[in-house]
Amino acid sequence: MAKREKLATLESASVIYRTEAEAGRQVWSDVSMDIYEGDWITVIGPNGSGKSTLASVLLGLCPLSSGRLVRNANLSMLTRGVLQIPDAQFVGDTIEDEFHYLPGTQNMSNEERAEYYKEVLLTVGLTLPIERTLSTLSGGQKQLVNLAAALAAKPSLLVLDEPTAMLDPAARKEVSQAVHKAHKRGTTIVWITHRMDEVAEAARVVAFGDGHVMYDGEPRAFFYGDQSDGQSTVTPCTSLDLEPPFAVQTAIALRRQGYDLKLLPLDADELAEGVSTLCL
Repeated sequence: MAKREKLATLESASVIYRTEAEAGRQVWSDVSMDIYEGDWITVIGPNGSGKSTLASVLLGLCPLSSGRLVRNANLSMLTRGVLQIPDAQFVGDTIEDEFHYLPGTQNMSNEERAEYYKEVLLTVGLTLPIERTLSTLSGGQKQLVNLAAALAAKPSLLVLDEPTAMLDPAARKEVSQAVHKAHKRGTTIVWITHRMDEVAEAARVVAFGDGHVMYDGEPRAFFYGDQSDGQSTVTPCTSLDLEPPFAVQTAIALRRQGYDLKLLPLDADELAEGVSTLCL
């Protein structure tokens, strides 16, 4: 396997949110991690654990109190992000205004630009008029417009902070498919979520707890820990008081009852595959 380049590295990073009083609130302490080209990292953790701070740090919105963020100077790196509060990212009044600064649009005719904007919206399943005022959109539609703009920029690194939080199941599927297409084109993904079922999308899980990285590794090891005897109850997931998705809970229960699953599933499809072997 070819050696992958590091896009960015956090080295012993700490973040203290300053208040009007002299004392500050420490949200990160000694956080270190590497982000490699082609990574799909899903970041999880309890509320207040520091996972959303990662988005702010990577997007340059939150300065480090100590430590450092090192970006690869040898790579041409464009970073884009989608935050939890979509209104905070808007720079215009309409969808057309929001897309005006997309790369390559300045040399297009008005007709070409309008057609391109419609195609950008379709990547996330939206068919809205580009003249639509942003303030009239629902929270979910605003989130999708932000994602469409981020994807259209074809970034090297795409940081998504709770990108599906305000979306219905159909829209969540559209988002997943659009981000997967970007990942296949070479975009590195950092996906921050509270939805445990979204961990199955990742090749790598980074779990935060109390402002520290508590786990950095494969999804199956995060959910199942040492399941060699089928009896293990403490896993990296449960140690953070997080509830595994239904497929994982079901598989663990089956193993405790003595069923030998050949595959430790992460989602419903893998669970169905694993259970089907028990019936043979």
